[in-house]
Amino acid sequence: MRLTEYGHLLIDDFGVTLRKKKKRILIITKEGKEEIPIKSVRDVIISGKANISSELLKALAESGVDVLLTTPMGKPVARVVSAKLGGTALNRIEQYKSLEDSRGVKIAKFIIAGKTRNQMSNVRYYSKSRRMNEELSTRLYEIYEAIKRRYETFLEEDFEDLEAARKRILAYEGEIANYYWDAIKLSLDGWNFPGREQKSEDPVNLSLNICYNLLSNQIWKYTLKFGLDPFMGYVHVDRPGKLSLVFDLMEPFRPMVDRFVVSFLKRITPAYFSEKAKGNTIVTLKNQFFSDFMQNRIEYKGRKMQMETVMFYYLQEFVSFLKGNKESFTIPYIPW
Repeated sequence: MRLTEYGHLLIDDFGVTLRKKKKRILIITKEGKEEIPIKSVRDVIISGKANISSELLKALAESGVDVLLTTPMGKPVARVVSAKLGGTALNRIEQYKSLEDSRGVKIAKFIIAGKTRNQMSNVRYYSKSRRMNEELSTRLYEIYEAIKRRYETFLEEDFEDLEAARKRILAYEGEIANYYWDAIKLSLDGWNFPGREQKSEDPVNLSLNICYNLLSNQIWKYTLKFGLDPFMGYVHVDRPGKLSLVFDLMEPFRPMVDRFVVSFLKRITPAYFSEKAKGNTIVTLKNQFFSDFMQNRIEYKGRKMQMETVMFYYLQEFVSFLKGNKESFTIPYIPW
């Protein structure tokens, strides 16, 4: 159990009981009891096994505190939100309309172009940081140049409709991914990274999956706050139970997570993922996601903001675009 500086209450232990005690959360574990003021909590994320009282759930909802249930790997399972959640029906109506007009094509292209730009930044960053190894640095820079050429071609492309855009984007993404993950593999010497494989249990893919899950949980929260339909996306195909819009909007943040994961792994060794140590390593990774990644400050719209604040304004800009108040929306960027 841990309360981060930014107000995320992480419950990843087993046998925890959460109850309401006046205006506080009473947390009962095998080690004892602890009380946390509800006003100091932004959301409660339960990935372990916990019992939570209905009175506490009501109090959290009334205070605007989300309760998120996830698997131990951070994959979202369910969310308890207030019936007074923000956003308007108009936002969702405009979202549905945009799937049938030129806005949908623009959104798909903006998002994937933004993701590629951040991938390019990562590869350039790793090339620069490895200048002591001229051969490695040169190879990484060559990969950067290859991605850049395809990125520039992609920016020039026009699409008739969203279906045509989606087909081209999926092909483009696959091509870029081949270059990009080769670069990440080169940057992670000593980890035997096989490349990006979503279902792989190797330490690198496992760490990426966990952090992508945590990222999706945060973007999901803001899609709901702005009254959007998290299941209706532009790039990702809609199907029951798939958070398609969430997966779309989180795309530009994935390379940021990649850089965080590489940095995390550089500070440890593969021994931290042994059967005996893996559980503690995963807990540490999740804690550092909230303490380091989510509180990392990047520049967005001319101001330095914490990542969580960037996500809020990013969704706000997206909604403004949907409603016709802006010609485009600003994609978050990390410099190399």
